[in-house]
Parts: sequence; C-alpha cells; structure tokens
Amino acid sequence: MTAQKRGYPKSRARRKPLPARELALQILVTTESRSAYSDRLLETRLREAALPPEEAHLVTALVQGSLRQRGTLDHHLATFARENWNGLPAWIKAALRLGAYQLLFMDRIPASAAVDESVELAKKYGHPGTAGLANAILRRLARGERAPLPDPDASPVEYLSASRSHPRWIVERWVARYGRDEAGRMLEANNEEPSVTVRPSLARASEDEILDRLRSEGFEPEPAPNGGLVWIMRGGFVPSRSPAFREGLISLQDEAEAAVVPILAPKPGETILDLCAAPGGKSAQIAEAVGSAGRLFALERHPSRARALRENMSGRLRAGRVHVICGDGLSPPFRAAFDRVLVDAPCSGLGVLRRRADARWRKEESGIAAMAALQPRLLDAAAALVRRGGVLVYSVCSLEPEETHDVVELFLRAHPDFVQENVDPYLPSGFRSGAPHLSATPQRHGTDGVFAARVRRR
Repeated sequence: MTAQKRGYPKSRARRKPLPARELALQILVTTESRSAYSDRLLETRLREAALPPEEAHLVTALVQGSLRQRGTLDHHLATFARENWNGLPAWIKAALRLGAYQLLFMDRIPASAAVDESVELAKKYGHPGTAGLANAILRRLARGERAPLPDPDASPVEYLSASRSHPRWIVERWVARYGRDEAGRMLEANNEEPSVTVRPSLARASEDEILDRLRSEGFEPEPAPNGGLVWIMRGGFVPSRSPAFREGLISLQDEAEAAVVPILAPKPGETILDLCAAPGGKSAQIAEAVGSAGRLFALERHPSRARALRENMSGRLRAGRVHVICGDGLSPPFRAAFDRVLVDAPCSGLGVLRRRADARWRKEESGIAAMAALQPRLLDAAAALVRRGGVLVYSVCSLEPEETHDVVELFLRAHPDFVQENVDPYLPSGFRSGAPHLSATPQRHGTDGVFAARVRRR
C-alpha cells in the first residue's frame, strides 16, 4: 500500500515540524481506528514533535475536543453532507470534525482559519472533490447554519445523544435510570474538561512544605470542592515538568478516587492487600498510611503493569514495605489473613468518560455484563483472605447498578459472615450522603464517577 493511498501525502517525509492541525488530524485518525488511546498517543506525538507550548495546547484541545464532541459534530456534518457522509474516508471525516469543532466550540479561532486549514487538509489527504465538499459544509457552519436537533420531548434519547455527544445506548441507560434532566446534566458534565488534581504525600513532607514547593514552581494549588486532601492545579500544570511531582511529593489523583482509601482506613503497622493494584494511586495511599511498620501486598495480573507499579513505588514514590506481585486476583497466591483488603475492581469505566475523551466511543454495552460477571468472583477470592474483624472495601469507577449495588448485594447474600458498614464517617464532608456507600458523580461532585462500599468480617 502506498503512502498516498493510506492518506499520507508523499511530502510526509519532510523534516520541518507538522503544523498543529495536521498533527491533530493524524492523532485523531489513529485514535479512531482504535489502534491507540488518545491520551497516550497525544503524549507520544507531542514529545516527538517538540512544538512550542501554545501549539501543543492547540493540538491537545483539538484532539480531545473533537473526540468528546464527535457525536454533536457528526450530527451537523452528516446532515449537511447527506448521502456523501457514510462514504467519506476516515481522513476526510476527521478533517471535517476538526474544522467543525473549531467553528462550534472554539470562539478564539477565526472562522476563516478554521475553514481554510481544514479544507487544505481535506485536499492534501484526499483530492479536490473532497476539498470542495469540505469547503461547502464548513462555510455553512461558519455562516451560522445548524442541523436541527431532535425534539427533546418527543425523542429525549435522540436529542441528548446528538446535543450532548454520547452514544445512544449510554444515553438510553441513563435516561431510564436518572430521568431526562439529571441524565442531561451527567452527560454535560462528561463534556467538561476535568481539572488536574493532585494528592500530596504527607508521609514525605508537611502540607505547608509541599504547598510552598508548588508555589515556588509558579503554581497556586486550590482546595478541591468536596473537602478531601486533593488540590486543583491551575495554569497548565504538566506533571513531568514539576520537580515536586518527579520527587514524589504529589501524585495525580481524582478527588473521588482519593476518597476510597480513607474508607478502607488502613492503620500504621497493619498488613494490607490491594488485590487489583495498578496503576497504583491507591496503593501509594495505603503505603503511606501503614508506614514502615506495616506491609502492603500489591497484586497485579499484567506483567507490564506490575513492573511499572514496582518501579513507581520504589522510584518516584519511595514507598516503604510494598511487595508488588504479578498474579491473578481470582486465585491470589496468599494464605495468610489480611487486616484489610481493597478490591478496586476492573469495570466498564463509564464513570470516567469525562477524563478519557475517546472512551465513550470505544465502550460497548456488553462490557458491563462482562465486568459484572467478573467482579463478584474477585470479591469471593478476596473474602477468603480477610481476617475475622477485618475490612473489605469494593470500589469501581462506574455507577452502573450491575457493577455497584448488585455486586454488593450478591456478595452479602453469599457471605453472611460479612456485614456492610456506613462509609460516611470516613468521607470528606462533600461526599457524605447518608447512604451506606460512596457514590460520587461528575455532575454533583465535579469528580469522576466512583462507587465504593465497605464490609467487615464478623
């Protein structure tokens, strides 16, 4: 296959850096072919391109925004392209999405630049005919023309899917569960750019010392809204450029995710098991809590993730007695009973759609059932390792009933020697709800969607 047929022009071998929009186009097409995740591909391609900061920010905004808003963009583009839309090559669709995203969602970019640059890309990666089609469609958008949306009362699912840019099956589930208005708020929250939040390592330095370090680097951390010990970082915070991050004084962590380990409530000197440990944010919290007198066993099934976890714990985080073991949580290689066990289980990930711009288009509804079949088995394996009087915490970054309440109820029926305990006493004030579990949502808490429940062995 020639470079031209793949969509890359023959001049691709040039040495000068790619313009921002062309780099964004290449990242989009690679991501949408499901051959790479957008966040990882962005990091790799931006590092290779070595663009000026403002250009790198533009690439990131174009890629993440076009992915998040793909459903809305396609609604307008497909309406204007009519029968031509389905037959367009992926490169031309991506060029149109880039142009439409700039016109519909980026006020600071002149309409002429959005149209002209996208038409040039459609010509370069297609032919004069595709460039003409792109020019006609984008100029209609630039003039303020919009495709009509479905009626919100007669067709609420179709309306929300088009206006809030989510797959129909997700919208249908959430409208049935939450109602149209609350589902709409949740979908809208998923389209907002999440704040960068960090958790300080108070085992390494005091809160004031870490704050002073971050301020000396030019940042002004703000307290997160729900009362947890997580800070919001403003001003284009890039972890790899922060000495405080490189030294392990702070770690990236969502506020709701950081609330799970306090529910486990590890104590100094205890022996703890993290059954599904990678990427290791919660393992790091546990290690800090148990201290040098305690022991943490972090189990991870995948060798590469276990290796990365081990390197992170012994390197940047300088965590103490952490034993990273590559093994299967369904048949953990332990006999001893643990004081506390955390099962941060694999899940559908529908609670973190705002954080992973392309995730909503990769998910399938069948994935929920697959995870809901695995999660109880992990809890069963974990239960056998909890000592009498010990604590087991189950958490997922999903709010789907099949992966949350249903799993806990099934576990309690199968294990009458365990009793559920209220999590409110362990939570920051903003997460307390009176329910026995944590249920954090993007629209109410400004966090990832996270569920956690705590049970104790009698």
